[in-house]
Amino acid sequence: MSNRVRILAIGSITALTVNLSACVSPFGGDSAERMSHATLADLRTRNIRIEQQQLDPVDPETVLETYQQAVDLFSSAEERNLALRRMADLTMVATEDRLIDSVEETPEVAEGPVGDAESAARLARDAGSSLQYSKAIALYLSLITAAPKGSNLAEEYYLLAKAYDLDGQSEQALATLDTLVTQYPDSPFTAEAQFRRGEHLFLQGDYEAAALAYNAVLKLGKTTEYYEHSLYKHGWSLYKLGDYDLAVHDFVALLDIYMPTPPPKTAEQIRAEEKDRTAPKIEAIVLPEVTGTQRKTMDDTLRVLSMSFSNLDGAESLNQYFSQNGSRIYEHEVYQALGDLYLFQERFKDAADTFAMFAKRHPLHPMAPSISSREIDTYQKGGFPSLVLPAKERFVKQYGVYSTYWERATPAARDQYSAELKLHLVELAKHYHAVAQGSKKPEDYMGAARWYREFLATWPNDESAPVMNMLLGETLFAAREFRGAIEEFERTAYDYPAHEGAEKAGYFALLSHQEYLRTVPKDDPIYRGLVAKRAGSSLRFAKAYPANSHTPEILDTVIEDELFLNDLDGVIVATQMVIGLVPPAPEPLREKAWITYANAIFDKQQFRDAELAYVRVLEIPSLSKKDRLNYEERLATCIYKQGEALEQGGKLAEAAGEYLRVGVAVPAASVRANAEYDAANILLQLEQYDKAITVLENFRKAFPRHELTASVPEKLTMAYEKTGNIGAAATELVTIATLNRDKNPELARQALWQAAEMKEKAGDSNAALNLYKDYANNYPQPFDQNMEAQYKLAEMYGKAGDSQKRFFWLNKLGTTYNQAGSNATPRMRYLAAYGSFNSAEVIYNDFERIRLTQPLKNSLKAKKAAMDKVNAAYTRTIQMGVIEFTTSANYKLGEAYRSFAQAILKSERPRGLDADTLEEYELLLEDQALPLEDKAIAILQTNAERTRDGVWDEWMIKTYESLRKLSPGRYAKTEITEEAVDVIY
Repeated sequence: MSNRVRILAIGSITALTVNLSACVSPFGGDSAERMSHATLADLRTRNIRIEQQQLDPVDPETVLETYQQAVDLFSSAEERNLALRRMADLTMVATEDRLIDSVEETPEVAEGPVGDAESAARLARDAGSSLQYSKAIALYLSLITAAPKGSNLAEEYYLLAKAYDLDGQSEQALATLDTLVTQYPDSPFTAEAQFRRGEHLFLQGDYEAAALAYNAVLKLGKTTEYYEHSLYKHGWSLYKLGDYDLAVHDFVALLDIYMPTPPPKTAEQIRAEEKDRTAPKIEAIVLPEVTGTQRKTMDDTLRVLSMSFSNLDGAESLNQYFSQNGSRIYEHEVYQALGDLYLFQERFKDAADTFAMFAKRHPLHPMAPSISSREIDTYQKGGFPSLVLPAKERFVKQYGVYSTYWERATPAARDQYSAELKLHLVELAKHYHAVAQGSKKPEDYMGAARWYREFLATWPNDESAPVMNMLLGETLFAAREFRGAIEEFERTAYDYPAHEGAEKAGYFALLSHQEYLRTVPKDDPIYRGLVAKRAGSSLRFAKAYPANSHTPEILDTVIEDELFLNDLDGVIVATQMVIGLVPPAPEPLREKAWITYANAIFDKQQFRDAELAYVRVLEIPSLSKKDRLNYEERLATCIYKQGEALEQGGKLAEAAGEYLRVGVAVPAASVRANAEYDAANILLQLEQYDKAITVLENFRKAFPRHELTASVPEKLTMAYEKTGNIGAAATELVTIATLNRDKNPELARQALWQAAEMKEKAGDSNAALNLYKDYANNYPQPFDQNMEAQYKLAEMYGKAGDSQKRFFWLNKLGTTYNQAGSNATPRMRYLAAYGSFNSAEVIYNDFERIRLTQPLKNSLKAKKAAMDKVNAAYTRTIQMGVIEFTTSANYKLGEAYRSFAQAILKSERPRGLDADTLEEYELLLEDQALPLEDKAIAILQTNAERTRDGVWDEWMIKTYESLRKLSPGRYAKTEITEEAVDVIY
C-alpha cells in the first residue's frame, strides 16, 4: 500500500474511532465539515499531521467497508450523501495510489503512454486492485441523482468528469464538463473545466471548439491558474485551423508573460544617452530567468511561433509583426527559431535571409553579431560560396572596430562575437590576398591589406598579430606601397614581443626602404629624409640582430647613408658597430669601417680618439702610399689639436709637450713646424726661456724657409733678453731688421730701434751709435722716433767728444721738428728746444772765443756778427716755448749781451794814446757798452719776471745773480729776516 493511501486510511479510521459522532452528524451550512474539491493534494495536506502520530496502517478496503456500514446507520439523506461523498473521494485516491504502486512495482509498463484514464484503469485492473474509478463514478452519479432539486452540483460534476477522465471514458468526461460549464458557468471549476474541455476537443481534432473552450479560460483573466496553458493551446488550436496570423498573437502574448519587455525609454532618457556620448550603449543581453517547465514551454512556443511565421511570409511577416506590434526582448530568439526551422527543412536561403533580417532590423542589438554569424554559417552549410564572402564583409563592416556598433558596445558585448569577427577578418584577408597573388594587381593587394589592417586595429595585442602584421607588410610591398610596407614590417619586427618572424620582418623593412628610395629622385626634397629613415631602420636591425648574415652589409650601407647625410654621429655609431660585430665582419668592411670611423671622429674634433683610430688605420697593410701619407698627416694633426685644446684649457705645460710630440710621432708632418713654434711660444709664456731658445734655434735650423722663421729672431730676442744675454738678443733684432727691411719695413724699424737700445744697454756704444745712425738715416718717420735717434746720436757724439757730429745731430732735431709741423708732439718740441739750445751753446762758445783787439773795428765787426748768431739761436729756442730751455736761453742771451758789453769795456786799447785821449776813448767804449748792458738787463729782467708764473730753476738763480751785478741798486739788496717766534701771546 502506498503512503498516500495509508495516510488517508489512517485518518479515516481514526476519525471513525475517536469521534464517530462527528462523522454521523448532519452536514449543512458553512460550519459543516466537508471535503473541498476532493483533490489529492487537499487530502494529503489534511492528513500529514495524522501520520506524525505513528498509528498502525490500515488498508483502504477496510476504511471503505467502515464507511459502508456507517451509511446504513445514517438516518438523514444529507448525512448519507456526505458519507457517500467521502467514499467516492476515498475511492478516487485509493485507485490512484494503486495505480502508482503498480507502476513502481512494474517500471517497464511506465514506458507506455500513461497519460490517459484508459491506461490508468488498465494498469489498475492489471494490478488486481479491487478499487476502481468506476466505483467512484457510480458514487458521484448517485450523489447527483439523489441531490435535492436546486442543489449546486458543480463540484460533483467536476469530480465526476475527473473520474470519467481517469477511467478512460473521455466522451462521458467531455459531456460531464459540458454540463458543468453550461449549468454552472460561474462556478470555481469553470476555468479548469473549460481548459479540460479544450484538451478533449483538441485531442478529438475539433480545433475550432477547442479554441472556443480555451478562449473561455482566457476571458477569465490572467489570474486564473490555467491562463498560460490555455493561451498556449489556444494558439495551437488557431494554428491547426490555419489562422497563423491569429495564432502568432497568442504565442507572443505567452512569451511576453515569461520574458516581459521593459517599457520603452522616455524622451528624456534618450536625450540623456545622446548627451552622454562616451557611455556605452550596447551591453550583453540578459533575459529574465525562467523555470525549467517554463523554459520547455517557451521553447515549444518559439517552435510553433516560427512554424506560424513560416506558414505566412517567413521573415518578412516576422519583421512586419514586430514593426507593427513593437519589439520584444526575446525577439532575437524568435528570429533564430524561424531560422532553425528553415535549417531543419534545409531551406538555407530562407534561413540566411531570416538571420539577415534581424541584423538589418536591429543593427545595434547585442545579439545582432551572433545572428549575423549564423547567416554566414547558413550560406556555408547550404553551399552558397558566392554569398559567404559578401556576408562576411557586411559582418565586419557592421560590427568591426570602425563600426558604430563597436564604438557603442561594452567589452562584454564585444566579447560575445569577437571570435566570429576575428575568424571572418582572417578569412577575408587570406581570400583577398590569394586573389591578389593570382592577379598581381596592386589594387588587389591593397584590398587584402585593408582586412589585415582592420584585424590589427581590432586586436593589436593578439597572439596572431605579428603574423597578420607581417602579411600586411607583404601585401603593401607587393602593391608597391613601400612607405606603408616599411611601417608595417618595422612594427612587426620591433613592436611585438619576440616572435619567429621578427628578424625576417626587420630585413624586409630594409628592402622596402631600398625600393622606396628607388622611386624618389635624388633632387627631391624628401630624398634626404628617406635616406635618414633607412639608416635609422638599418641601425635598429643591426642592434636587434647583430649575428644576422646580412648585418655587416647593412651597416656598411648605413655608413654610406650617414656620409651622404653628413651625419657624423651616425657614421661613428655605424662604424663602431661594424668594428665590434661578433662574429667579425669581413676584413674589407672592417678596414673601411676603421678608416671611416677615424675620419668621422677627426671631423668631430674628437682628436684623442681619432689619434688612436689613425694608429689602427696605419696598421692596414693594403694602404696606398698616398693614403698612408694622408693618414699620417691627420695623425699629426690629432696630436697638434690635442695640444691646442690643452692650451685653451690653461694646461700650458701639457700643451707644449703635445706640440713637441708631433715631431716625434710624425717627423715629416706639415703641421710639425706650427706645433714646435707654438711649443716655443708656450715655453716663453711659461718663462722657460732656456727650453724656448733650444726649440726656436732647432726650429730655425729645421725650417729655414718657413714663413714663421722670420718671427723667430724676435722671440729669441726676448728669450735672450730674459736670460740676460742682451748682446745675443740685440743680434737677433738686427737680424729681424735686416730680414724685414723691404718686406716689412715697420717690423724692421722696430727691431732696429730695439737692437740699438739693447746695444746701448749692453755698453756696446759703437754698435749702438751705428744702429741709431742707421735708424735716423733710414726711418725718417715717425718723426718722434727719428728725433729720439737724433737725440741719442747727439748725446753719444757729445760723450765721444765729436762736437762737429754732435752739432750736426743737434741741428737735425730742429729740422725734423719743423718737418713734422702740426704732427709734432710736446716731446718733439722738447727735443727740438734741446737741440736748439745746445747748438746755440756751440754758437755762444764761438762768440765767447772772439776777442776785441785792435784794430777794434775789425774785431768788433766779427764779434757783432757772432752776437747776431747767438741772438738768433737763443731766440729760436725761446720761441719753442719749452720753459726749461726758455729760461736758460733767456739767461744765456742776457749773458751774451752782458759779456759783449764787458768785452767792449775790456777790449784792447790803441797804442800811443795819451791820458786824455785814452780817457775819452774809454768814455766812448762805455757809450758802446752801456746799450748792451741795458739790453742784457732788459732780457734778464724779462726772464726774472717768470717767477710770477711759479718758474724757478737754476737759470732763474743765475739770472738774479747777473742782475745783481748789472743793477746792484735794485737787485743787490740783502733781505732782512727775523728769527721765528713760536710763542703765541
